[in-house]
Amino acid sequence: MIVYARRASAILYNLLRTRGDARPYLMPANVCPIVPETFAAAGQAFEIVDVAEPWLELDTGACAARLRESAGGYAGVLFVHPYGSTREATPFFEELRALQPDLFLIDDKCLCRPDCDGAALSPLADATLFSTGRAKYADLGGGGFAHVAAEYREFGGTVREWLDLHPPEVPWDEYRRRTEAESAEADAQKQALNAIYAELLPRAIQLPPELHRWRFNIRVRESERLVAAIFEAGLFASRHYPSLRGAEFPVAHGVQRGIVNLFNDRYFDERRARLAAEIVVRHVDATAAR
Repeated sequence: MIVYARRASAILYNLLRTRGDARPYLMPANVCPIVPETFAAAGQAFEIVDVAEPWLELDTGACAARLRESAGGYAGVLFVHPYGSTREATPFFEELRALQPDLFLIDDKCLCRPDCDGAALSPLADATLFSTGRAKYADLGGGGFAHVAAEYREFGGTVREWLDLHPPEVPWDEYRRRTEAESAEADAQKQALNAIYAELLPRAIQLPPELHRWRFNIRVRESERLVAAIFEAGLFASRHYPSLRGAEFPVAHGVQRGIVNLFNDRYFDERRARLAAEIVVRHVDATAAR
C-alpha cells in the first residue's frame, strides 16, 4: 500500500511506533541527522554502522558481522541510497535476511527520484521511503510517501517541531500529479548540468556516476575552502552528509572531509554550473601545487 504524509520522517515515525520493537536497528553513519532524531522521537533503539567505498552504502560485511554476533538481536536495517543512487539493494537485503529472516528492512530513497508507481522497488523491502521536501529530487517544499508491505498505523499530533503528524493538506492525486511533473523537469535539468560538470571537472575528483542523481558530488582537498570560494563568487554548494560520530566511523568521516555537492537542480543553471566548475578546477590546481 501507499502511505502519504507531510514529511517522510512522519511515515518513518509511524512505522517504528507501529512495530514497537525493542531491539535496535542498524543505520549508516552518514545518514541525514533527521533519521536518528526520528528514531529517538519514536523511542526506537538504533546502532550506527560505517559505510563502504566506493558506493558509500552501509558496509555489508560490518552489518553481517553484527547479525552473526547477536543472533536474532536486531529489529531491522535502514538502508540509505546515498546521493539518490539507484543501485539495487536486493542483494544486500538477501544477505541480511539469510542471517536473520525476521529483519524489518527499510529502503530509504528520500534522495532518489520519486517512484509513485513502485516500478523499481526491492521485493524484499518492508517499506520504501520517498521525499519531496525542499532540495529533494522533486522539490515540492514538503511531503513524502512510502510503499509499505507491513502493518501501518498513524499517530496524530506534533511530536517535534519538525515532525508534523497531521494529515497532508493536498490530496494524494494532486500531490502525485505535482510530484511526477516536478520529477520530469528535474530529469532534464540534472542531465544538462551533470553533463557540464562531467566534461569540465577532473575525472579523478568525481564520485561514480551513480552518485550524481541528487547533486553532482566531488571529493577534493581543503573542501571547506572550496565551498567558501564558491560562495564568494555569488554561487553556492553544500557538503552533505557528515559522519554522525565523526572519526569513530573512518570511511564516512573521510568522505565528509573531502565532499562537495555541486547543485544540479532548479536553483542553478548552465551558466552557474560552468562558473562553479571553473572555480573547482582552479582550486584543484592550487591545492595540488601545495
